[in-house]
Order: sequence, then structure tokens, then C-alpha cells
Amino acid sequence: MTTAAAIRPVENEDPRLELEQDVLAAFLSNALAALRATHAGRSLRPADFKCPGHPVVFAAILDCCNRGHQPMREALERLVSADAIALDALHSLPFDVPAERAASALHALLEHGDPALDRVGGTRLLSVADIFAPLPAVNWTLRDLDIAPGPPTLTAGFGFSGKTVCWQDVFLAAASDTLAWGRFPVRGGRALHLDYEQGSHLTAMRYQRLARARGIDPRDIQGRLTLANLPEWHLDTDAGADEAMRLADGFDIGLVDSFRAACPQTDENSSEARVPLDRLNRISEKTGITWVVIHHARKPSQNAQGGARMAIRGSGALYDACGSVLVFSGEKGEPITVEHEKAKITGRTHDSFRLQIEDVEVDGDLTAGLRVTYLDADPVRANQTSSDRLGDLKHRILTLAREEKSIAGGVNAISLRLSARKDDVRAALAELEHERALLRGGTYHRPVLSLPGADRDAE
Repeated sequence: MTTAAAIRPVENEDPRLELEQDVLAAFLSNALAALRATHAGRSLRPADFKCPGHPVVFAAILDCCNRGHQPMREALERLVSADAIALDALHSLPFDVPAERAASALHALLEHGDPALDRVGGTRLLSVADIFAPLPAVNWTLRDLDIAPGPPTLTAGFGFSGKTVCWQDVFLAAASDTLAWGRFPVRGGRALHLDYEQGSHLTAMRYQRLARARGIDPRDIQGRLTLANLPEWHLDTDAGADEAMRLADGFDIGLVDSFRAACPQTDENSSEARVPLDRLNRISEKTGITWVVIHHARKPSQNAQGGARMAIRGSGALYDACGSVLVFSGEKGEPITVEHEKAKITGRTHDSFRLQIEDVEVDGDLTAGLRVTYLDADPVRANQTSSDRLGDLKHRILTLAREEKSIAGGVNAISLRLSARKDDVRAALAELEHERALLRGGTYHRPVLSLPGADRDAE
């Protein structure tokens, strides 16, 4: 067991110790505003602090910030009280750090990096200490849909299915600290819209209509919403990726509309189509921005194997490269159906829901405003009880087993065959096996499900 005595203390004359102390102290003083103004603070992680106790202290600071609280010494003392070294490090922090000194310390810490960090050919290697350093809570952008910094979120849908306007409403929600679609909390912050398709007139007109319906005064969101109109650079070039990196610094959420227009040299049917999305992931890693990418899709068929995700146009590598995946569909004039097909962080997708886009009267003008509103799932499905849905799925699974004598592949195979959610299939199979209506054979990795007596019938 590691003790305080077993760890070699850092001498006071160590310049890195003073830098780290100034940066940590800045979060506990008025200099915090200066750090936030530089937007560089978002690039820091507990692993960036190497002096004893500092990674734990910074993780506690991030925890406070993610909860929306100003870090206070008393609160941090409670959070790190179990770690004597971290507690001593907290007590050693200066009380007053001038803003200029804090900004200089932060710049030096980020510029010079970690002298103990190994690099091979430009690759950043994390040591055991880095890997097992305390992690901050996930900095959710839209938690209900598993959206956070990291791999981008993909929103796919066929033309004129409302993808862009729905995300414009989310961006206004982020800029104004209000709910997205009248339902989902969004982390407030600065939004960057990269418009490769619509042009400034249509995009600005929609933002204005959405803002009118929300009652937003543009002066209240000054500096929190930025539109890059028809950029001449593209994300599938090195120069374009560099420009996106430069622009992203200081923003909390970014929209790329659309993948096809932003990456004209990319063959979306090739597995290499994921390369621009991987670049966005790296940009997010360095800047903390959350990317949303709009992509076109085929009109989904309810009978297609694999469900809504199979409507996404192009290589499956696009799906693989993203953290959260949403598929939009719907008939003209009808609410949009949203299927949440992937949730990489939590593994828990949101139930299907609908979005209604409607004109809103403002000052006698019937179409001055535009509103996007969350609705529950399709009324027919919504009126079904969960028991009814489970019973219906159990019947479909048994029918499949009778038709094919046995089902190989378990939950994943049945989910694809029946276009059903994996969680629902898992629950239905558990009941069928408990009732002995289905018997499990094969191996753990290659299960085979069959009806009782199927072997005798085969003989």
C-alpha cells in the first residue's frame, strides 16, 4: 500500500510545482474567469498534473464545475479528505493569484506539456499513473441522448426530414440555457454551426423564426452562436482539419451540415469514410467541443433487417466512428420519428420519440415563428402497455423458431431479424426461457435457441 512517506515530495523550487499550484488556485479565486475566457482550461485533465496530490485536487475541481458549482476550498476538502497527500496539496495552494499570472501558468503548463510523458513518433503514450488517475464526471452535452465530447454524434435522415432545423433548435437551447425541443436539458455554452449546404439566408431565417417562437432576444445570446457560412475548406483535407481545429477552440458544441458536402472527396461507401469523423474526434479530444454531423439516409423500410440504422447511407464505418447515432424519418406534414440507434458511452439508447415542427404566430404573422416540440412515440405504440409489447415480441420470436426449427445467434441475431430493440429481445428471451417455451443450446458465444421437442421432431 502506498503511503505519503513512500512518495518522494516535490521540492518547492520545482518550477512545475509552482505552475500547477497557480493553475489550481486560479480555479478557487477570481482568476477562474480569466481561465474560462481563454477557453484553454477545458484542455486540462487530471493526468496533466504530475505533482503529488494535484491530479486528485483537479479531479475534485472538475467535479464541482460539472455540477455547476464554483469550487470552494471547504467543498474540496470534503471531496479529497480520504487522500492525505491531496489534502496537503490543497492546503498548500496560494489564496490570491493575479489573472495574468494564472493565464501565464496555464499557457506554460499546456505549452510545455508533461516532461515525464513518453512520445513515440508524435504518439502520446499514457503511463499507468495516467490511466488510473481519477477521472472527472462525463461532461454531458445532452445526457438523455448519450451526447458528450468525444466521437461525433451522427444524425441521419432522408432529404427534408427536418434534421437541420431540429439541431438548430438544440443550438439555440445551448446558447440560451433552455430545454431542447421543450424536453431535454442541454449543457449551456457556445455553439458553432458549419453550414456547407443551406447558405446564410435560409439558415439565418430559421434561427430567427426559432428564436421568435422561443421568445429569445438576440442580445441575450450575443457571442454564444456563430455561423460559418459555406466554408471553402473541407474536413477531408489536412488544411480543412487544421482550420476546424482552430475554429473549434472555445466552442462547446459544433454542427457539421452535412457530411457529404463537408467531405466532397470522400467515398462514403468506403471504410475510409470514417477518417473525417475520426478527425473530429481528435479535435474534440483537444478542445472539448461536442460535434454533431448531419448525414443523408435512404428512406427507411420498417421491414428491413437491422432496423433504422440500415437506412444510414454509405459504409458501416460511419456508424462505427460515432458515439451516438440518431435516425430521422417521417412523411411530409407528419411528425418526425427519431430512433436512437447507438449510445457508445452508457450503452443505453433512448426510446423512440417524435418531433413536431410547426409554425408559430407572432404579432399577427402566422409564420413568423417556428417551433420544434418533443412528442411521445407513435400513438399506437404508446397506447400499448409494456406487457402488450413484450407479449407481441415473444409471439414473433416463437413464430420465427417454428419456421426455422431453431435460431442461431441469440439476442443480436433476433434483433436484426425482427427489427426489434436488443433490450426488448433480451427481456422476451428471458421470459421464454423461464417458461421453458424456448430451450438454449450451443455455446455461450454461439447460442442456439429451439422449441421443446424440436430434436424429437427432427428424428
